[in-house]
Amino acid sequence: MPTDHDLAAVTTWLPDPSHYPEQMTPLSATVWFEAMGRGVHAAARELRAPFGGFETRLELGWAYEGELAPEWEPDRGVMEHAALELPERWERELRPRVLEINAELEAMRPELPADAAPLLDRLWQLVQEEWTIHFLVVIPALAVAEQVDAALLAGMDNPADDAVWDLADAARREAVDDLLRDFTPAAALERLRATAPGRRFLRDLDAFLARFGGRARWHELSLPREVEQPFLTFESVRRAREAGERPTRAAAPETDDELVLRARAAYALKELHTYDIDYPGLLATREALLGFGRRLYAEGALDTVDDVWFLERTELTEALDHRRLVAQRRAERERGRAEGVRPYLGDPPEERERDSVVEGFYGSAGSALQGAGASPGVAEGTARVVAGPEDFSRVGVGDVLVTTTTTPAWTPLFPSLAALVTETGGVLSHAAVVAREYRLPAIVGAAGATRAIRDGARVRVDGTTGTITLL
Repeated sequence: MPTDHDLAAVTTWLPDPSHYPEQMTPLSATVWFEAMGRGVHAAARELRAPFGGFETRLELGWAYEGELAPEWEPDRGVMEHAALELPERWERELRPRVLEINAELEAMRPELPADAAPLLDRLWQLVQEEWTIHFLVVIPALAVAEQVDAALLAGMDNPADDAVWDLADAARREAVDDLLRDFTPAAALERLRATAPGRRFLRDLDAFLARFGGRARWHELSLPREVEQPFLTFESVRRAREAGERPTRAAAPETDDELVLRARAAYALKELHTYDIDYPGLLATREALLGFGRRLYAEGALDTVDDVWFLERTELTEALDHRRLVAQRRAERERGRAEGVRPYLGDPPEERERDSVVEGFYGSAGSALQGAGASPGVAEGTARVVAGPEDFSRVGVGDVLVTTTTTPAWTPLFPSLAALVTETGGVLSHAAVVAREYRLPAIVGAAGATRAIRDGARVRVDGTTGTITLL
């Protein structure tokens, strides 16, 4: 795929199961994934970070990353200063620009008769800019955890969680919560449309999806978003209904220390930026790319609109019959699914220390029953080994969630859990941060846990020592 860097400089490529536990499509890889790689490199350069980001490649559908050395003289002081200035910069400069980018992406209509090539060039510019902004937020937000005691950073708001509880209250008020409990999402939607109370609830649902409808299982652009299929939303509302009371999150310690207050606001943006960048930005990008798919389908170059995901970015404006190429890449994807992800590509990885910010986010691989303690406390419960949101309905109150990784779309599970174990991630990963907010004992980086822990087994999780005990 096109790159600004010399791929020959990367000799070892590693999978990143914490972000890419599933295969990716070529279009998602050459738009979002590639823009993300360029974005982290550009942001790290501006911030004089002690790491250079990564290059990316796709092999039989699996994503692999190669780390880049910085091409600048690192200056940790620049990154730390950016962390404390982040809240003001976000409101003054970065967030307004993100909103402009999303609005321009949303207005794109590639299926219209005009020349599509300039539109594709503009889309590519916008997506690269948005993901550079993403890392201008995330890197300082991660760095701030090293400047201030982590206990002082508690008390982060989660607007999607609060909105889910409001939606559950609306379902109870309209007496339609039984439909969400007893029917599949598709059947529940049909029944809700058939009555006045159901339609009133759907208006509340539409308002929720207008703000949070860009969520999906993973970032992969070919996946439908919640606004298209609100299955995760219905599951979240069902869980809120069963829980009965809103969960209590960790309260922010009282302080008038200006440094702590600024650090807390910056740290919160590690999760809160997703409501302006990840969700609406990727939704707008997905819809624009589907416009190219509709154009190619109308021209007879594709058999279905969704075949567009098997093209690379530079192929979207080629006046060719892409059907044979799509079939070939589908076959490669199936082969990759059968073979699975490889432990590495190229030279064997060397043992070496990584920068503490990178280590806190990605973590180090532990063993199946020993990882990094990410949120203190000890809890026992029944293990629920979960591959994805399709398994959410199996998770009950008091269970221990055991999974590869989590994304913000998984947050509605947290209030009902006894503890959490992930195979990947570090103490600054999404799973770790949110677990601490919910005072939930958690272990991250327990490599192989989903295989070593049997679904339904009784386990004890010690989030202080990072130890898992089979009972």
